[in-house]
Amino acid sequence: MTWKNSSLTLQDLPAYATHGREASTRHTRVKRLDVAARPRTRNWEQLAFQSMLVLTDALAVGLSLFLAYTLRLSSGVLTYHADYAAEKYSLLVGISIPIWLMLFYAMGLYDLDNLLGGVVEYQQMSKACVGGVIAVILISFFWRDFALVSRGWILLSLGLSIFILNGDRFFMRRVGYWLRRRGWLMSRTLIVGANEQGLAMARQWMEHPESGVKVVGFLDDFKPLHMPICDGVEVLGRPSQIEAIANQHRVQDVILVSNAVAWETFEVMIRETDARAPYTLRLSPGFYEILSTHVAVHNKTFVPLFTVYGERLVGIEAAIKLIEDLSLGLILSLLTLPISLPIALGLKLQRPHAPVFIRSVTLGQGGGFFRMFKFRSARDIEKWGMEPTGLEEFLYRSGLDKLPQLINVLRCQMSLVGPRPQVLGHAHPDHRFLRQLQTIKPGMTGPWLVSAFWTSTDEKRNELYYIRNWTIWLDFQILFQTARLIFFAPTHSRQESKVQ
Repeated sequence: MTWKNSSLTLQDLPAYATHGREASTRHTRVKRLDVAARPRTRNWEQLAFQSMLVLTDALAVGLSLFLAYTLRLSSGVLTYHADYAAEKYSLLVGISIPIWLMLFYAMGLYDLDNLLGGVVEYQQMSKACVGGVIAVILISFFWRDFALVSRGWILLSLGLSIFILNGDRFFMRRVGYWLRRRGWLMSRTLIVGANEQGLAMARQWMEHPESGVKVVGFLDDFKPLHMPICDGVEVLGRPSQIEAIANQHRVQDVILVSNAVAWETFEVMIRETDARAPYTLRLSPGFYEILSTHVAVHNKTFVPLFTVYGERLVGIEAAIKLIEDLSLGLILSLLTLPISLPIALGLKLQRPHAPVFIRSVTLGQGGGFFRMFKFRSARDIEKWGMEPTGLEEFLYRSGLDKLPQLINVLRCQMSLVGPRPQVLGHAHPDHRFLRQLQTIKPGMTGPWLVSAFWTSTDEKRNELYYIRNWTIWLDFQILFQTARLIFFAPTHSRQESKVQ
């Protein structure tokens, strides 16, 4: 496959289909239980959380429409001379709330697969608000009693509903994360396939309970039974025993790692799983450990395709990251200008013939190159066989020599937060991870600089976790940790984390 915009079909992941139907007879058939009369297992905690979402959504819709009514009609803040009846608007709001909730349900806003992570929830909520306002317009158009609904009220309702409902979902997401860290709202999960891919997924979920996945064990054709795999989680049985083990451990999700099981096992599991199964079967393409790019599933005339992009952030996520870098980069550039100018002047006066800025050829996103700026510091002077001045020593120890990298941020060559920059000739990059680290822009700071605040001390592991799990909130967390490191950490700690 090619690196950019290549496609893998589900049929292509393992070469199972080529063996034909006759091969399945050589495999022990899955031991199925009589589950026809038993409904799919439901988690009452998830049902309670979904009920909370419905309640808070209803309150947020009512609040949005009421605030719009108050601002436009009854408060006097905005001039309105037409006649209106408060009871008619109250009736219209009462009719609108259940319609909006049905739209939320239709757009998957109560499906936990779409919630508590990523930007899809906010996108769908904004679209649903637009649909709700269109529903209000249609009601006012066809119901004569509402023929004179204020257009200003409609516009205010749209803006306020998008703001308030997304704010409500942001708050409920924080509540969900808080509950998950305490063991609630967790989906009990079996992983079929105990290879490196399965282990990598299990480790990430176990280290970050906000994901909502509780790994209860592995099923594997090759590993010994009860063999510990990851943090006490062991092999519980063979894939042929899936339903018995899933019922015994009250499993809700089964993750099938496609390249970790025999092809017969894969074929039988796909063929035998149906709506009566007590769990949801989910497929992992089997290249999680080597993948850090964006992957999307598209249907081409009902044929599911995995599309692998050459970049980690695409679409709205890429736009959010760009806005973050340009806005915060411009603000920081203006705030640090009174510091940068005296530093540049001092460096020039101390060594008139030495460059004030060091320009290093650095690997950029997608394998390109750019020149990264920094102030001349003690490390550069020592390489030239000269004695550093106090200012050059201070710049290196404090990390202020990196301030000119804000120029690279504003030129869209770097991000404020990202992987460690790979400077040509100054470091020996690990080529096993080099392509993965180039799926986003290098950063002025990142997990490599604030590793003291992270659970793992493995720099590459932290960087890959950041790339795979990027959110704007994770960026803000790292920026806050960087500020703590600059102002409160000892000088030697900052030196150990600096770019080589």
